[in-house]
Amino acid sequence: MSNERSDVDLRVGRIARKDVVSASSDTTVGDVAQTMADENVGDVIVTDDDEIVGIVTDRDLTIRLLTDEYGTNVLSEESRADLTAGDVMTKDPLTVESQAHVPRLLHHMNQASVRRVPVVDEGSVVGIITFDDLVVHLAGESAHVAAQLESLADVVHADSPTPN
Repeated sequence: MSNERSDVDLRVGRIARKDVVSASSDTTVGDVAQTMADENVGDVIVTDDDEIVGIVTDRDLTIRLLTDEYGTNVLSEESRADLTAGDVMTKDPLTVESQAHVPRLLHHMNQASVRRVPVVDEGSVVGIITFDDLVVHLAGESAHVAAQLESLADVVHADSPTPN
């Protein structure tokens, strides 16, 4: 028996967001943050010459700009005003092809401790998938399964003999 439901396509491309926000590695951190705010997103894919070189997330900005761990604490006197996406991005991010199966992606996301994954086909960015997107999708699928089970339970109950 298969572990996947035959009536649901559990492939990444089905639920990935197609509206990807990107910037080059020399974009200033201020511009990246403003783009995130303007576009209401938590990530910007960093590309150079149409190739993914990194990803900047809201967490990257917080951790890398406000702590001393990376030597870029903007609150310190030594901080540079010209920090770029390339300075704070996560380099060589985990990517996934649109035809990949969601359970496998969840495994890789867990292993890499990431919440956002660019979706690529033939080396080009075609979308982005977030952990939040996956949770919403899987919750919807769970509700669908629960509704089907409830309907099936009604049929079983209706066809069951009644006690005397």
